[in-house]
Amino acid sequence: MSQERQYNIKTKQSLREKIWIHMVKEDLTMSSRNLCNRIPYFKGAMEATQRLSELDAFKKAKLLMISPGKSQESTIVLSLQKGKEILIPRPRLMDGLFLLVKNADVTSEETQNVVIRRSMKQIESPIGFDKLNLKVDMLVLGSVCVNKTGCRIGDGEGFADLEYAILSKMKAVNEHTIIITTVHDCQILDNVPDDIFNQYDVPVDIIITPTQTIVVNPKFKKPTEIIWSAISKRRLAAIPILNEIKQLEEMERKTLDVKEINLDLETHKQEKLHIKKIINKIQPRLSHRKLISDSIIKENQNDKDIRKKSFLRKRKLQKSKDNDNDDFGNKTVKKQSGSKSKVRHRSGGDRNQSNFSLRLSNIASTVRVRDLKCALQERGVKPNNIAWYGQRGFCYLQFGKLRKNTSIDDQSVQVDSIIASLQQLKVSENAFILVEPAKPVTRIEVTNTLVTDFDLIMTFK
Repeated sequence: MSQERQYNIKTKQSLREKIWIHMVKEDLTMSSRNLCNRIPYFKGAMEATQRLSELDAFKKAKLLMISPGKSQESTIVLSLQKGKEILIPRPRLMDGLFLLVKNADVTSEETQNVVIRRSMKQIESPIGFDKLNLKVDMLVLGSVCVNKTGCRIGDGEGFADLEYAILSKMKAVNEHTIIITTVHDCQILDNVPDDIFNQYDVPVDIIITPTQTIVVNPKFKKPTEIIWSAISKRRLAAIPILNEIKQLEEMERKTLDVKEINLDLETHKQEKLHIKKIINKIQPRLSHRKLISDSIIKENQNDKDIRKKSFLRKRKLQKSKDNDNDDFGNKTVKKQSGSKSKVRHRSGGDRNQSNFSLRLSNIASTVRVRDLKCALQERGVKPNNIAWYGQRGFCYLQFGKLRKNTSIDDQSVQVDSIIASLQQLKVSENAFILVEPAKPVTRIEVTNTLVTDFDLIMTFK
């Protein structure tokens, strides 16, 4: 039965809100956390990817541009496994334009691990605006919703439209380049007015869901230029590559005008907060404090049960000895008290393990925690936890349980060797990251800090 729905709504944001709320209510996403302002990671994404792989256009395509995001992870993995090359836009186009990813000398299983863990540095190379003879055969985009005429609505940030316009300026795409979107069946809407779409909106040629494939006919005309009048000065300043393209165009013709303020973007931010409150009311989730505290309580309870069983077993054995040695009652009492203290001493044995932390500073705001993980793994450094404060420019690496039966001097050598291996660490194109020892932090202290500041504990496995 078709899950398509009809709305008499005349704004893109209203359509987004309806889709987000519906998918949360019906539990149609793999995760409803931070759903608003994102492309939904819908259930059945793998089935939609399988349908995509059956298209003749996909089989013939050599180079694909695929939007980043959880909903397209399976498409990226499958494309690489099929021996295709893919272009992945850099996050928000802040550190460049695209990354060309090739599946060179990487097995299928390794490809999946590389893509899912976002550590594709071993198989990627940057692509700039000056790249010549670039020809993209197919684009695969995520969508919040779409209608059967091919009008697509994204997450509201406009990066997919901008990326296509830049590819068009590079002569990498044209009117015949196939654009595909993969969505859930409920994300296909009827009776959506075409007049809410602008000249810079990129239409799609094929719509793929877990249950059907829709070929759009007739097709909308695709944009061929960057619409500078739709770009604000704030966005121009935030995207260096966009500013470079504007300067090149101004050298060829007259000055290009841009918006002073993007009023649509400001309104979008307010609407985002509004829809976020609605989604949280529909599906209230436990706070980070409760999730972490519950796991700690459960872990402590399991340890307590084990210690209790061990103590009761020893106590039972001790009572049997008391019955056999009534004449030595006082001695047995002393033994019982000694056994209790011995059990308690064992329970606190792990607390005496050596722990230390390192503080990494001078981290660029564009660096993500996965980038730091890749850099650490390349140097063979594996901390137990990472307390991430990337937006503030620093983080803490927590290490624990150094080699057993070592003296204090040997432990100092271990700490020094880790610090030495992190010297001249560089994650982005900015300056080197500063590494210095920090005060030892226990797991509970890290947890409380992270809950207060709404950060995450990233555990290396």
